[in-house]
Amino acid sequence: MEISKAIWESMLDADMNERYWAHLSRNYYKEDRCIKIFLALMTSGVVASWNLWSNVQIIWKALSAIAAITAIISPILKLEKSIDALSTIKGKWKRVLGEYEILWLSKINKSEAELIKEYTIIKEKESEIDEENYPVKKKLILLIQDEVLRSRGI
Repeated sequence: MEISKAIWESMLDADMNERYWAHLSRNYYKEDRCIKIFLALMTSGVVASWNLWSNVQIIWKALSAIAAITAIISPILKLEKSIDALSTIKGKWKRVLGEYEILWLSKINKSEAELIKEYTIIKEKESEIDEENYPVKKKLILLIQDEVLRSRGI
């Protein structure tokens, strides 16, 4: 494969990965925020229901149960830890993307040997990005690939 083509394709791949992991990070953040808001509403609803619905105990008991279940499930999901990890992965892909873009723009001024050397260094950094513990959402990847191609005028 011609080195210019390899750089171009790797740059597009890095762009797609940076966007993909940013999207996952944002989604996990939104889920975490929704759970926290829901929990706050449920717990305050329980307290409010003591006075308002003292004759209808089922309401405050149900709200208490929902709040307790949510409070138990929230730490098990470990969303905050996942958000941090996904943000780290996104940041690594952003750096790799930046290096590919610089290499792509500077390819006119470099020999093929220099391009191959720099390309290999970036590829090694890319291979060190650990993303195996997180979901692969194929539909999302296809959407983001289209987004990358449109953003690059392809």
